[in-house]
Amino acid sequence: YGTHYSAPGYVLYYLVRCMPEHMLCLQNGKFDAPDRLFHSIQQTYTSALLNHADVKELIPEFYDPSIGNDFLINIRNLQLGNTQTGIRVHDVQLPAWAKSSKDFVKKNRKALETKFCTERLPKWIDLIFGSKSRGDEAKEASNLFHKTAYLGPDDIEAMNSEYERSQARLQAMEFGCVPDKLFR
Repeated sequence: YGTHYSAPGYVLYYLVRCMPEHMLCLQNGKFDAPDRLFHSIQQTYTSALLNHADVKELIPEFYDPSIGNDFLINIRNLQLGNTQTGIRVHDVQLPAWAKSSKDFVKKNRKALETKFCTERLPKWIDLIFGSKSRGDEAKEASNLFHKTAYLGPDDIEAMNSEYERSQARLQAMEFGCVPDKLFR
């Protein structure tokens, strides 16, 4: 993959309604095109399911009712535009099973705590922090990223020039990096 699943742009994709100033900084003072903004759970799910380049991972706000639900509601009445199909980008469009944004987050948390998820958590851990995060096992699991996503601080410091180090840091900041391998 050309970008990492936890890159700043992906996090801000979800937080545009509650942290617009950060998105504006990332996007040179403008919001992204309305069709590319987070505006629909279904559209985001479909993109992640069908577009192999879409590797966004959900952020804690999707599962923690104590954080709040302002990332789903346009309480600041930001002018986010209209999609090409004419749909106004305002509050995030929720699935029919969610009565409200609070209900959506509450049900996500409940689903996350099910036996189904608990049994599969080790597979996710292997992909992120374990044996399938690097090398041949990562390749077999289709879990490889751009080579610069694997650089650590020591690798960057060992580079020949300040320009190379600067470019590597910028790459990590913009596109993310693979976390350290914690488990074998």
